Amino acid sequence: MVFNTIQEGYSIAIPAYGRLIEFEELLQSIYDMNLLPDEVLVCEDFSKERKEIQQIAERYKVLFYQKNVRFNYIENEVNLGYDANVRKLIEQAIFKWVILIGNDDLFLKDGLQQIADFCEKHKDISMISRPFIRFDTDINKPIGVSRILDKETILKSGDSPKFIFRSCGFVGGLVINKPWAQTLATSKYDGTLYYQIYLAAHAFCSNGIGYLGFPSVAGRAGNPPLFGESAKDGILHIPGAYSAKARASMWKGVLDIGTDVGKQYNINLVDELRQELMIRQAFHVFEMNVGVSKFTLKELKQELQNLNLFQHWVPKFLFYTNFILGKYAYYFYFLIRKIAQ
Repeated sequence: MVFNTIQEGYSIAIPAYGRLIEFEELLQSIYDMNLLPDEVLVCEDFSKERKEIQQIAERYKVLFYQKNVRFNYIENEVNLGYDANVRKLIEQAIFKWVILIGNDDLFLKDGLQQIADFCEKHKDISMISRPFIRFDTDINKPIGVSRILDKETILKSGDSPKFIFRSCGFVGGLVINKPWAQTLATSKYDGTLYYQIYLAAHAFCSNGIGYLGFPSVAGRAGNPPLFGESAKDGILHIPGAYSAKARASMWKGVLDIGTDVGKQYNINLVDELRQELMIRQAFHVFEMNVGVSKFTLKELKQELQNLNLFQHWVPKFLFYTNFILGKYAYYFYFLIRKIAQ
């Protein structure tokens, strides 16, 4: 495989699909940063709002060029789906450090500065994760900060593999070392919606996953997913919701990645990843399924059982909490989050 010459610098890479208002807010947040990137790269994945997205991109292209920031807007000829689109962004980026950001997330004022300071100290790191601010609709009214560690560090073999998912399950603000990632490019896990977990597993087993001391981005908590339009992920995923089968497919992808990558490095990743999904992540999944029908809850339970992710008391307790309390289970999850703050 022949790679293009890669320049030192920072490319912010956006997989664009719908969400016009949020997309424009994201571009504005990048424009308002104290330190600007060398490139803003947008890869539009054949959405129904393509024309409107193009118009927004063209408007910001002029603004960024005035600040000597390259703005590259690409339209896919067919819908590639999330994983392939992320891989394409990494491939098309001009600069060494590719910063992924969802099209409905935002950068903080000092976001790139936080990243640049870390990259200067750790020039060979494979990936970088970050704490992030959670908000619903208004960044000035944050819900809280999602943080897995209280200080800057590097996560690697010897630490718990659970940190692979905890640090990289959310894609916004992840930084990818492009030369490193290109050697690992594969379509094997397309449709899992977790290409970043595949890269993170390799990073964990090699040069490590860096973790910033302070948030660099903000993640929007309320938006439903838009997966389901590509040939790879459209079989199980329905735009606007996570079905039980879709969630199970995603988690099967994580377990497959953990098994495959772990074998390459002779490191057991999958056991602790399974525990992470079955306990901590089950809380988030059942919280998202408050108020759904009992049929849907039973379907979710069956899918988790099929993956051996229902043996622990935590998913069992959460299942019966939702099953018995219905929509009133909301208050249980609200209380747990308040206590955890």
